[in-house]
Amino acid sequence: MSEQEKIELFARLRAGLKKATLRMLERKAKLGEPVIVADKNGNPVSISAKEALRLVSQNS
Repeated sequence: MSEQEKIELFARLRAGLKKATLRMLERKAKLGEPVIVADKNGNPVSISAKEALRLVSQNS
């Protein structure tokens, strides 16, 4: 596998993970479910999926 093929593969993987994450957050937001994320110290924190979706959308 050439270096360019590896770059393209990882770009597709990142795009797929981003799409799957957004779909999951949208579904959980519609259902009013929480998600677990890490705070700045790496500790788990529960927040609403709506808040997580807003944060992810801001950073995109």
